[in-house]
Amino acid sequence: MKIVKKIMLLCVMVYLTCNVSAFENDFTNGSVYFNEKKCTVYDAELKVGEPATIKAVIYLKKNVDVSTLIDATGFDRNRKDQPFEVIEGPSEFTETAREFGHNAGETVTFEWIVRPTDEAAGWTIPLNIVFKFYDRDEREGYPLKFTAANIEVHDEHYSGPAPTRTATDPSSTDQPPSQGSPGFGVAGALLGIALVLMARRN
Repeated sequence: MKIVKKIMLLCVMVYLTCNVSAFENDFTNGSVYFNEKKCTVYDAELKVGEPATIKAVIYLKKNVDVSTLIDATGFDRNRKDQPFEVIEGPSEFTETAREFGHNAGETVTFEWIVRPTDEAAGWTIPLNIVFKFYDRDEREGYPLKFTAANIEVHDEHYSGPAPTRTATDPSSTDQPPSQGSPGFGVAGALLGIALVLMARRN
């Protein structure tokens, strides 16, 4: 089992090191941060119950509406027992947060504080953020999935201080984040799912 987990971690790390730290398309560009580190963070470590922050900063090139959620590779979104839970943020884990009415030139920020549950203990799990951008002129959604961090969750419980609760209202500015290319896409998600499922069967 330990050998399988190490192989899984190595494969995911090799893949994620090839990814860039920002995303861009015709509607937006933006960056994702995990504990203030620009993503993707491929060597994150947490204990069960230890809080961590995931933040998305999105600069709008057009008048678009934005929806987003966070999930974990290898875990069905409808599953009751998830590997992470939200302490503070605009939505619960695997549930959608939406922002409407923003215009080109604005920057929208989503931020969550999450912590691993007992379900994640002993595993290395990619924590993802999923976006969908809606062009208000065309009313069509454009999806984008990005891995914020590949997290090794230790089989022990966190005993430190509770996190400071923060406001959940997205902020808007006119300063774009650093430009980049799409991050962990469909191929990376499939790789992560295969590796997690392979390890869980052993």
